[in-house]
Amino acid sequence: MKWSVVQKRVGDDEFRAFYERLQPRAVAVATRLVKNRGLGEDIAAESFARAYSHWARVRKHPNPDAWLLRVVGNVSIDQIRRESRRPGLEARSVDPKAVASTTPTDPVAEGVELRIDLGEAIDRLSGRQQEVVVMRYLIDLSEDEVAAGLGMSTGSVKTHLHRATKKLRADLNDSGADLTGARR
Repeated sequence: MKWSVVQKRVGDDEFRAFYERLQPRAVAVATRLVKNRGLGEDIAAESFARAYSHWARVRKHPNPDAWLLRVVGNVSIDQIRRESRRPGLEARSVDPKAVASTTPTDPVAEGVELRIDLGEAIDRLSGRQQEVVVMRYLIDLSEDEVAAGLGMSTGSVKTHLHRATKKLRADLNDSGADLTGARR
């Protein structure tokens, strides 16, 4: 009996079609989250590698697209967290209100501060709220797709979204930011 170097696995053709259909969206989502096209492509590739290694289970998932995009979101968030921990990239160590009173308004800096504030506020949400917010607002899945991806009802998704956005608004208002990016 001859062994081939590469054996075709059951479902490879199905996975190829899945990959070809979702790859542009996965790259776009990852790029939107990490703000870097090359890194977004790497994150999408890592996500598809994970999907392929678990393909027998993923293909039976109620919504394989949501499963993959959830992985893209999780890998992206992990990457953002790793980058924020690198030396020299820590969050502001100076009181931003003191700096704001002495420096002219810089819209780019304010946008960066809002993203830092938002990232910190998302980190303070419960695990389930984080998943729902990332899948709904960052990955741009519908509430039904989020529900299918997380194995919960659409009503639960709406409840988690409501509670999470209420907490995010409160946290961002406490930090001096509003949701339009302006600082007080």
